[in-house]
Amino acid sequence: MRPLVILGSGGLGRQIIGLAQDVEQQASTYKLLGFLDDGVDEPDVWGVPVLGGDHQLAELDARYVIGVGLPTARRRLADLAASYGREPATLVHSAAWIGLHTSVGAGSLIFETAHVVAGAQVGRHVMMEVNTFAGHDSRIGDHVLLAGGASVGARAVIGDDVMLGIGCIVLGDVVVGDRAVVGAGAVVTKDVPADSVVVGIPAKETRLRRGRITA
Repeated sequence: MRPLVILGSGGLGRQIIGLAQDVEQQASTYKLLGFLDDGVDEPDVWGVPVLGGDHQLAELDARYVIGVGLPTARRRLADLAASYGREPATLVHSAAWIGLHTSVGAGSLIFETAHVVAGAQVGRHVMMEVNTFAGHDSRIGDHVLLAGGASVGARAVIGDDVMLGIGCIVLGDVVVGDRAVVGAGAVVTKDVPADSVVVGIPAKETRLRRGRITA
């Protein structure tokens, strides 16, 4: 089995422990070594060793996954790991559903009860939490977080570095632009501009992420 480290030991990072253990038991692909986290001084988190800071990855001959949710942080850590020549692991829980003619990019994490339906394309370093859904022929970009219960409809396109909040729904054929945020429980019925934040039912833009108030 290949050694595996988790970059980040916060809430999302701790979620990955169970996912990694499932993959280890079911597929015997990876063996979890521990966490790398610049902000932790403790020797372990939930019994899993903290091996040092992020830059320790330069010394470890291990695959990695990213255990933080913020897409910009996910991209930064992926770039850091690539600069050290490290390859990401892709973890798919045995209780996830992966349909025919789908693809899941390197470094992505597919948790239990997540569904990637026929023809869906999931990018690199995507985190699909419990009960998330990627509809048929949908496309999800890189470094995207689908929080628990988030659903993406058929043929929808989700750009890079997007955050989809808990329980939100993106209807079919909708395009969500790069770096956008969809709030928890929102229902997105029309295209979402890049760098925007939308909330509500139906979802409406509340502000640009660079600070301009729009509604």
